[in-house]
Amino acid sequence: MSLVLDFASRSAADPVPDVRAATSLIGWGLLAAGAAAVAGFVDSLPIPARTKAFRMALVHFGLMTAASITFLTSYVLRKAEPLDQPVGVQALAVSLIGAVFLLAGVVSGALLAHRRV
Repeated sequence: MSLVLDFASRSAADPVPDVRAATSLIGWGLLAAGAAAVAGFVDSLPIPARTKAFRMALVHFGLMTAASITFLTSYVLRKAEPLDQPVGVQALAVSLIGAVFLLAGVVSGALLAHRRV
């Protein structure tokens, strides 16, 4: 949703509400990611090592960590930008990369959760 607001801010007469909402969503998403990481770690403890499911869990953890770091970078970039301007190209590009990591992480997590691996 933050990406939708980012693109909306680039064409809005008043970008402030879109920029604030997108930044807030990313901040809340980062907090939720921390809680999800704890739950995911606990959920992965019974997976036997050296199995396909264990390897997929590692891939999932890696992708979700990359997404979190990327969105954190975007959040920091946004906080350094003026609020009355549309979201900057750097923050937008970093968020797009984060969305790719997030999508891949969601797919890997779904495969793991539904035991498709």
